[in-house]
Amino acid sequence: MKASDIPGGPKSGEILCPLTDIVDGRAKEFIYRAGDEVREIFIQRMGNEVYAYENSCPHAYIPLNMNAGVFTEKSGKYFICQNHGALFDIKTGQCLGGPCNGQSLTSVEINLKDGNIIAC
Repeated sequence: MKASDIPGGPKSGEILCPLTDIVDGRAKEFIYRAGDEVREIFIQRMGNEVYAYENSCPHAYIPLNMNAGVFTEKSGKYFICQNHGALFDIKTGQCLGGPCNGQSLTSVEINLKDGNIIAC
């Protein structure tokens, strides 16, 4: 899904934030509203790479995190659903274990250009 496809979301080409706004190994959350619909995404920084997903566990459709900006388990190698313990590959969003095994997080297309994270 493109970030610009999210109801109430950013326009294609809009700068979401500078890369430096996200601490390496952490994430930044964005909430978009259109009428009664609320959609949350998060952007995870891993060095100079970023990965964006909808903040919704494919098992129960609830947010993955309980603490702002924290989506990984202690080692920082995998995303974890804080409610069910499901583990997800950071690069692909694929569930590697837990109640949603075989399912994936919904990825959100973004670009990194000139040090800025940009909506597609």
